[in-house]
Amino acid sequence: MEEPFPQLLPRLPTEILVTIFQHLPMSDLAQVRLTCHHWHDTVCYTNSLMDKFVLSFRNCRLYENCDQSRIMPKSKSCYTKATLKAVTIEDAPSLWSALGDNLHDLTLNDCSLTGLSMIQMLKATPNLRYFALKTTKFEDFHIRNVAVNFRLEKLETLTLRSIFVYDECFDLFKRICPRLKVLKLNYSSFEGWGEKLVQFVQSVRGTLEGINLSYTKVGAKLLQKISTIERLRLRKVSLKSSYDLKQRDIIQLSRMQPSIVHLNIDNLFPADDQILGEISRNLPNMKRIKLHICRVHNLQQSFLSNMQRLEYLKITDATHVAGNLDLSGYENIHLEKLYVSAATFSRNTLPRFFEKSPNIRSLTLYQCSYENIHDLQLSFAHLKSLEYLNLQRTFDIDDSFFSRTVFDSVNMPFERIRFFPVTNLTRLCYLNLSRCRDLSDETLVALSFARLKKIDLRGLNITDFGIRSLVRQCPRLEYVHVDACKRICDSAVLMLCRDLKQLKLLNLDGCRSISDASVDHILNHCRTLVWLNMMNCPLLSDEAKHRLESVKSIRSLYV
Repeated sequence: MEEPFPQLLPRLPTEILVTIFQHLPMSDLAQVRLTCHHWHDTVCYTNSLMDKFVLSFRNCRLYENCDQSRIMPKSKSCYTKATLKAVTIEDAPSLWSALGDNLHDLTLNDCSLTGLSMIQMLKATPNLRYFALKTTKFEDFHIRNVAVNFRLEKLETLTLRSIFVYDECFDLFKRICPRLKVLKLNYSSFEGWGEKLVQFVQSVRGTLEGINLSYTKVGAKLLQKISTIERLRLRKVSLKSSYDLKQRDIIQLSRMQPSIVHLNIDNLFPADDQILGEISRNLPNMKRIKLHICRVHNLQQSFLSNMQRLEYLKITDATHVAGNLDLSGYENIHLEKLYVSAATFSRNTLPRFFEKSPNIRSLTLYQCSYENIHDLQLSFAHLKSLEYLNLQRTFDIDDSFFSRTVFDSVNMPFERIRFFPVTNLTRLCYLNLSRCRDLSDETLVALSFARLKKIDLRGLNITDFGIRSLVRQCPRLEYVHVDACKRICDSAVLMLCRDLKQLKLLNLDGCRSISDASVDHILNHCRTLVWLNMMNCPLLSDEAKHRLESVKSIRSLYV
């Protein structure tokens, strides 16, 4: 008897589909759109789902009747984010009419256009919340006589990262950005001492909360003019590597803007106890601070005692004095992120500090040294919520650091304390062990993190034996850096590509033993890969590189 034709599955309501699709990554959503018309339309007409996609134009010219301006008006996709890189932008009203109302984020990177073209583009995108100009070349920016009859009422973040920002640019955005919250001018230069910049900040003082002047020529006069603007209440200020500023300028800023809760003065000047103490007294509500320290021997009795609400602390030690950094007396249950660079920790201080700050989720100890490396091992017993761990260039650790379970009877003669292995950090999602020169396959065998998504093993002496253990014990890995691992070969690439089902980023730069076989493994097994670096791999043929260039799903390729 012939079996009846199977009934089709009932069509799920759009609301249920949206709830299900919300949990999918962008790569899976792209496949969902190809399933059927209903699923395609559900994704394309739902802003929360389309927010995961970024419309990208690269190395092209946009003009009326170009391919993009003919295709986009017919597309059902409502993109909310767009990035243009190395694009020559001319008048293309059809294109911006199709995209404009939906765009919330727009970035121009290394593009070429005129001031008039930019005005017409912005007029067609009235719902922008984020707009960025990065290394953009203006062929002509004389817009003083151009009529501007629109405003970007929803724009909150403006980034102008350019070699030169015209005064006319500040005049333009002063007229069209009435509710700006964040202004980023990092890596930019501007005319004169910044008079037009001050006028711009003054025009948005009622809503402006953050300003980023890192890597700029900002001097004492400009910073004073900005900080003394009446009714300006800044919450976030970044002045990293703005070398014209002195200690007295930062103290003056802290006095005039006591509302600051995020302050970045990293790589500015080596701050000592006196300046840090005064800044902390002026900014009692500080939540995030990044700084360069000098001659701060007992931090728990200095500026940190005034910062009980601190959530993120970044310290770069400028002294390199053995045993200089002692955090043990600082107690802060709010601290979630700690970044320490180039410091030497005193003996028996780290465990006491982490015991008093048990809620740290992100820990970076970059190129740090320890009078007793066992202190770091003992510290993990107090960091059971840790999700992010960066031990880059920690030369004091070796393979035994990850597997040791013996008692330390030398340093702790009156207590028998068992070391807390790193592998007991069950919530860890990110691990950076790059350039830890004494680590090998034995470390990878000891690692077992069910939630780990990103790992950086750059420059380690590892082989396919260690990679086999890694992919078996950390099956959720999405980002893998094994660049400069000279013993990585084709079989290791096969295991990474075949066994890591969600692999999105693979860095093989400088892996000199891999050949065209690795390209075959990538093409045959990597369905989710979007970023790949295979530079400085001398055994790769030109033909294999061309095959990789034809893979459309790999959006960033370096060969």
